[in-house]
Amino acid sequence: MLALVAATEALRARAHAGFDAAQSYEAVYYLPPDETIRFFSLGYDEASADLIWMRALIYFGEEFLHDGSVEHVFEYADAMLTLDPRFRAVYGWVGMAGLYRPTAVDASDAERAAEIMERGVELFPDDGDLAWDLGAVLAFELPPLLEDEAARDDARARGMPHLLRASRLGAAPPWMTLANASILDHLGRTELAARHLEEMYLSVDDPDLRRQIAERIASLREQAAADAFVAAMRDLEERRRNSFPYIESTLFLFVGERPPVDVDTPIREGFPRALAAPTP
Repeated sequence: MLALVAATEALRARAHAGFDAAQSYEAVYYLPPDETIRFFSLGYDEASADLIWMRALIYFGEEFLHDGSVEHVFEYADAMLTLDPRFRAVYGWVGMAGLYRPTAVDASDAERAAEIMERGVELFPDDGDLAWDLGAVLAFELPPLLEDEAARDDARARGMPHLLRASRLGAAPPWMTLANASILDHLGRTELAARHLEEMYLSVDDPDLRRQIAERIASLREQAAADAFVAAMRDLEERRRNSFPYIESTLFLFVGERPPVDVDTPIREGFPRALAAPTP
């Protein structure tokens, strides 16, 4: 009898193993389109969004377990936010789940994540954590996925308002204050970089970081003054070329711009008349 039970258990275990081996993982998205999902929620929009949230978390974990592409993450996010636009957790989740996957992501993934997160920032303007998440996606995650340097700088510029807000709200790490200034300086916004450091100086408790901020402010202020001088000289040279291109720049400092009257025509017409007039 014991031998029969043991043989049965062994056969059952082998059958289960064979069944499990025959199964294959398949990520299928079953939810209806966003245009009709409210109809199927039967008025229980927030409760339905909560149920989808639980399913989305399970889906994300299964995709990692099976090295999936997590291709439906944005569809889950859009479905939840269609039902409950103020579902705060979804905006932060999509920035992580949309970019940190078992497989490679591209610029379109980062852009789509940023687009969803931007909607969240509009709804929650005082949420520093969400501002930090969005700013980090635009300034740090998206640029390496872009081939053109101008496009990379444009992405960083889009992220800066959110990073600055996150720092002001205390959501960004302390070192981000200096990083913000470096990015702004790289983008040619030297004056704004200096003002940001001056604004954040008193909110920093670390004496060493305060010292670094003070040194950076001094450096940026010197650079800002130099940039302003160069810009003024360029403006002066442009005005000289427009008014008196035939005189030197140093002389133009004394002469100034051409007066807003027509002096060329009287001179041009006056000389011939003077030469033609009889000598008394």
